[in-house]
Amino acid sequence: MSEIAPARKAGFPFGLTIAVAIAFAILCVLGGWQVKRLAWKQDLLARIETLKTAPPVPLAAVVTASATVESAAWRRVSVDCQPVGLPPLSLAYGIRDGDVVWRAQALCGLKDGPYNLILVDRGVVPDLTGKVETTARAFAEPGRVTGVLIPLKQLGGDRARAVAGIAGRSPAPLALMAESETPAPDGITPAPLPAEISNRHLEYALTWFGLAVTLLFIYAAMLWRRLRP
Repeated sequence: MSEIAPARKAGFPFGLTIAVAIAFAILCVLGGWQVKRLAWKQDLLARIETLKTAPPVPLAAVVTASATVESAAWRRVSVDCQPVGLPPLSLAYGIRDGDVVWRAQALCGLKDGPYNLILVDRGVVPDLTGKVETTARAFAEPGRVTGVLIPLKQLGGDRARAVAGIAGRSPAPLALMAESETPAPDGITPAPLPAEISNRHLEYALTWFGLAVTLLFIYAAMLWRRLRP
């Protein structure tokens, strides 16, 4: 009788090891990014919490030539808007508390500082809530506005480009989310900030790191079965 030849021992899976290493690195990078986002979100929520008691300061004292967008954002300010002599801006589509809303926006002329205008988000038009399409609405120009500064890009690329593209003007890289206006415009309800800002970055970070650890265990188990005597 012929002897049965022993099974060949499997070689080390170099290709699979490289693929696992790359996947592990990607998962760790994603987890680390979420940790950074967690720190950013915690700082943001802390700054928003201070807005509940912080008195407004003049816009010109916050938006200066040396101020960065990050240092000026989430500050409560007030400003007396100057006429800009430009066509009114159209309503902006948005989502608030799960409903379709239309937000009134206007350009506010600035008298002092490195910029000569700033975008003011005046709030939502209540009678248009839930409507997918709308027609143009005319509102009185803003007078004295008190509100919270946010980075202009946070409103969305289309709105930011529309303001930045005004010829011969120097718009601020921030938007003023109106909390109140004097005189108050008819037909607009101020809605400066969402009612609740979620913070699930720790959960996301743990998910990515958990997937990375799980990948290592699966790879180690596969390697042990492949190379054991």
